[in-house]
Amino acid sequence: MFKNLHLSKAFGVAMSIVYAYCLFLSYTFSILLVGLLDPDTATQYYVAMKITSVRLVVLVFGLIAYPIILSRFLKYAKYVTVALTAWAIIMYFEDYFVLYALVEYPEVGSITLLQALRPILIVSLIWMSFELTFSPQPRD
Repeated sequence: MFKNLHLSKAFGVAMSIVYAYCLFLSYTFSILLVGLLDPDTATQYYVAMKITSVRLVVLVFGLIAYPIILSRFLKYAKYVTVALTAWAIIMYFEDYFVLYALVEYPEVGSITLLQALRPILIVSLIWMSFELTFSPQPRD
């Protein structure tokens, strides 16, 4: 797929990291959403899962649509990648500077791991954005 698109192996690695992170994120939070239907759950956990469920919908649509956009509409792929990168960075800052005091995620090892790996996701998205923006691409 990448040879026809003239993308580097680093782009493929970055895309693999992004997909692995997103799939792990969706798996973790879908398991937690089922477990948090308990009425004794704290309000902060409920709000955290409500925010996450909205983000998961966007994430699933992005995971499905991105390969289609990349393979069929390459000239729009850079705009989509930059938009997704900006969205990920905004969510990162929003979680740490705005929602950190208001929303508390459950203290589960997988959520702690996801939060620790989040900068790697952002760096991978930034690399993908730079490569799509600054590398010469064939015209559609």
